[in-house]
Amino acid sequence: MSRKSEAIKNFIPVALKHYKQLFKSLMAFTEDNMAQDIVNSYTNGKGLPYVDLLEVVPGFNETVNDFTFLSYTSRVTDIGFIKAIAKSFDKCDYLEIGCFRGESLVNILPNTNSTVSLSLSKKEMREINLPEYLMEPESILVKPNEKLTQIYHNSLTFDFTSLNKKFDLIFIDGDHSTHAVKIDTANAFKLLKDENSIIIWHDFGNNYSEQRNDVIAGALMGAPKETHPFIYRVSNTLCGIYTKRPLKTMAPDANLVMPTKLFDVTVASKKI
Repeated sequence: MSRKSEAIKNFIPVALKHYKQLFKSLMAFTEDNMAQDIVNSYTNGKGLPYVDLLEVVPGFNETVNDFTFLSYTSRVTDIGFIKAIAKSFDKCDYLEIGCFRGESLVNILPNTNSTVSLSLSKKEMREINLPEYLMEPESILVKPNEKLTQIYHNSLTFDFTSLNKKFDLIFIDGDHSTHAVKIDTANAFKLLKDENSIIIWHDFGNNYSEQRNDVIAGALMGAPKETHPFIYRVSNTLCGIYTKRPLKTMAPDANLVMPTKLFDVTVASKKI
């Protein structure tokens, strides 16, 4: 019996036994394909253009401190990239949506004029049935700082006008559903200080060389149409970026697993 025939024969008994998992898989299949259709419709089936990390940050050379190498955080190049962008402003006013342990926040904070961090409150986390082990590390690396304002509120319902503030750089790394990214993105564009301001999204890819359609779909749906030509996927990171700085995009057929640059990495640990 072929593998295909075996799968067909076993489908009904396996589906009945694991119906909850099957339902989740069907939901994921539906959402993933809907997101892909949205991205295709906005980009004429091409996906987002890629821009090389060194095109955005020439001479990229950053140190990332207090990194945990644990799940549910940005990667080293992501944090270094955001840090470099923050440093490119004279006095950067920075907004971060989604803190978790605080790896990105504690690295970028010293390079800002002011920083606002917005994360779910413990009450809101419990309301969405977030496991306690994911709630416990919230902001564990963050220390009080006169430049930092930490707000615990759902970004989807928060009144951003209460900040009475505009930002040079906004990092969106909260709820990654298409719906949530759409709302966070729409709010972010209203909060930009001027034409030089930048938005960075995390998880525009599941890895360095692929695009993640659910997050990108939300970003494109939330962004004003006229901004779409200035939204890119950044190489060697999981980030997407909106910027009007002149950038040369990579060739559509670029080999994204062939190295064009090398990074030197030093790893030193310390107990906490």
